[in-house]
Amino acid sequence: MADNSYQNIKERILSYVKKGTKPGGDEAENKLVTKEGALVFVFAYLIAISLWFAVNLNGIFNISVNMPLEIGDIPADLALTDNLPEYVEVSLSGTALPLINLYNNPPSIPIDVEDSEVNLFNQVRQQINSYQEVEVSKVEPILISVNLEQKITKKVPIKLNWDLEFETRFGLISEPQISPDSVSITGAVSQMTAINEWVIEDTLKLSGVKDDIAQTIPVTNNNPLLELSLDEVSLTANVSEFTENEVSVYIRTRNLPRGQNITYNPSSIVIKYDVPLEQFSELQNETPYAVYVPYQKIQEDETGFVTPDIELVATKYALKIRSFQPKAVAYFSVVDQ
Repeated sequence: MADNSYQNIKERILSYVKKGTKPGGDEAENKLVTKEGALVFVFAYLIAISLWFAVNLNGIFNISVNMPLEIGDIPADLALTDNLPEYVEVSLSGTALPLINLYNNPPSIPIDVEDSEVNLFNQVRQQINSYQEVEVSKVEPILISVNLEQKITKKVPIKLNWDLEFETRFGLISEPQISPDSVSITGAVSQMTAINEWVIEDTLKLSGVKDDIAQTIPVTNNNPLLELSLDEVSLTANVSEFTENEVSVYIRTRNLPRGQNITYNPSSIVIKYDVPLEQFSELQNETPYAVYVPYQKIQEDETGFVTPDIELVATKYALKIRSFQPKAVAYFSVVDQ
């Protein structure tokens, strides 16, 4: 109905406005008439639009609005055990102007944590009462449960996964260090039971590394029910260029019974290893590895050949075994008479 009225007004206005110059008329006079007609048209058009809006804005409309929930003060010694929704979806009906205001500036819905169950429909209606010509038709969810438990604090180690790719011949001198290496977590007892470490979800990925590492990493927390004592940690690691070295080490027998004597052929193995350049000279007069065969391994062997075990004894150096030869050695058992 309103659309038809608007169309009739528009057609009536257009009938009064004629473009162009009438035959035999004065051109200047006709231009003036055209300008006046245009002004009349614009003025009338604005009136028509105003009337159309006035008619339609008084109609009844239905909209859905997300209204934020505002949690009341929680006692200092208690904490929530379950997540509460951030918003409540409200279906409203009413005239246009108050609905537009509610859509652009939705009010917060207060939640009293002393109530174990909150009727959101009643809470929303109380907030909407101040808006005339607006009714609440639906609220989702209509009820929420508020559960509180004793709040505790727990300190757990931080775990960070890393994926480091180094330039050729470069590597770590020691394992990366995280500082601080632990975090204090605060929350409800039931939320804390299964937490024995705090895992930073994003893996630290670096490529082309040839210098010492110093990175700041955010501590992620996807659980709004828990509070963390820090929001970032630093990771540091020493990186060095490595060079190759080798050493020949005699094979020993461990846990050898008294009266037994084991000899090996060959009697030693050659170990090739990588060493940081700054540690290379210090190792020239040291034997950084021990090579041995547990006597139990000989007792269990049926082939006459065993593979020796290699142990790093110079633990203050950042050494990495590249290879050793031979992989297996023959052995001979001699019983003392």
